[in-house]
Amino acid sequence: MLAMKETTTTKTVLSFERPGKIYSNSILRVARHFWNVRQNALVLNLADELLRHPEIPVVGVIDEERKVVGIVRRDRFFAQVSKPFGREVLRRSTVAEVTDTCESIDANSDIFAVAQRVLKNTNDDDSAYYPLHDETGKCMGLFSVQDISNYLSKITRDDIELAGRLQERLLASNELSEGDGWRIDAWSRAAKGVGGDFYFSSEFEDGKIFTALCDVSGKGVAASLIVSMVWGMLRMYDFRGGLSDLIVQLNRSIITTFHMEKYLTGFFMIYDPLTMRIDCADMGHSHIVLIREGKVHHIRGKTLNLPIGVETVITPAVDTFRLRKGDALLVHSDGITEQENANGEEFGEPRLSRTVIHALTSNTPLQEEVPVAVDAFRGSAPQQDDMSCVLLDLGVKVPE
Repeated sequence: MLAMKETTTTKTVLSFERPGKIYSNSILRVARHFWNVRQNALVLNLADELLRHPEIPVVGVIDEERKVVGIVRRDRFFAQVSKPFGREVLRRSTVAEVTDTCESIDANSDIFAVAQRVLKNTNDDDSAYYPLHDETGKCMGLFSVQDISNYLSKITRDDIELAGRLQERLLASNELSEGDGWRIDAWSRAAKGVGGDFYFSSEFEDGKIFTALCDVSGKGVAASLIVSMVWGMLRMYDFRGGLSDLIVQLNRSIITTFHMEKYLTGFFMIYDPLTMRIDCADMGHSHIVLIREGKVHHIRGKTLNLPIGVETVITPAVDTFRLRKGDALLVHSDGITEQENANGEEFGEPRLSRTVIHALTSNTPLQEEVPVAVDAFRGSAPQQDDMSCVLLDLGVKVPE
C-alpha cells in the first residue's frame, strides 16, 4: 500500500491527501486533484467550503474507510445548490445524495493502457474525471481526461524533440565528401521537427560513392522509425552485394516490420569517379534532374520500380548511364517542388532547377541557397511536407 500524507483543516469537511510514492508508469502520475469529502458530510457544509476554495474543480467522495464512492464536480454541484430554494431543499442532505458515481481505476495501472481505454470511451469529453484507488479501495486522487491528454501531449513533444535531435545527428554523420572533379552536396528539413525524408552518402575504399535519397510515407515520429532502421541498414550493408540485393533486403525488412503500413520511395546510386558511370535504382521516386550545359533534363529509368514496402517480393531494375565532366545530377523530394505559397502556386521543378544552377555558378552550398529560395517563395504559407535534395556536382559550367 502506498504511504499517504494527510492534512485536514479543523472544522472542515474537505481533506487533502497526496500519495507519498508514485511509480513512474502508473496512472497516478497524471493525477492533479487530491481533495476528498466524506459521503455523510452535509451538502451545505461542502458548498460553504468550496466557496472558500474556488481553485478546487472536483473532489473525491469517500466512505468511513476512505474507500472511493464517487466524485462531486464543482460545476454540477453548484448548479444544484444555486437552483431556486436549492439551499433549503438540500439543507439536511448529505454529500452521498449529490455524488456522481463513475468508474474507479487502480492507481498502479499502466498509464498508457488506461489512456487508450479512457480516451476511447469519453466521446471527446475533456472534462470527465476518474478517481483512483489503491489495492484496498482507498482513494488516491483524481485525474481528468484533459490531465491525461496534457501528459501524453508532453511525452509526444519530448519524443519529437529527441527524434529530431537524433535525425540531425544522422544527417550530420553523412560523408558529404568531394574528390577530383566531383563533390556531393545536400540539404534536408523536416516539416514537423522530425520526418520521413533523408539522404545518405558514403565513400567506399575503392573510391566509388554511394548516395541515396528516400521519402518515407507520412511524417513525424512514425516515419522517423523507418528512417532510423533504413539508415542503420545502409551503414552496415556490404555493398559488394550490389544495389539490387540492398533494395531487396530493405524491402524485406520494411515488410516484416511494418506489414505494408509504411513504404518509401527512393533513389539509390553508386558513382564511379574513374569511369563517370552511375548504377542507379529509382524506386518510385522519379524526382531526378540532370543539368548539362545549362539545360535541364528529367531522368526516367527504363523500368518502373514500385516503392519499397508495397510488395512482398520485388526484383528491382538497376539502370546504368554515364555522366560528363561539367554535369550535375540533382535528386529531390516532392516536398520542395510541391510547396505552395499563399496563392496556391507550387514552387515547381523549373524554379528549383534555377535555384540549384545559381548555387552551382555562385559556389553556394545547397543548405544556404535552397531554403532561402523556398522560404521567400512560400511567404506566410506553412511548410507542408519534408524537404530534401542531394546534388552530385561534376563542375557545372553554365553558358553565359
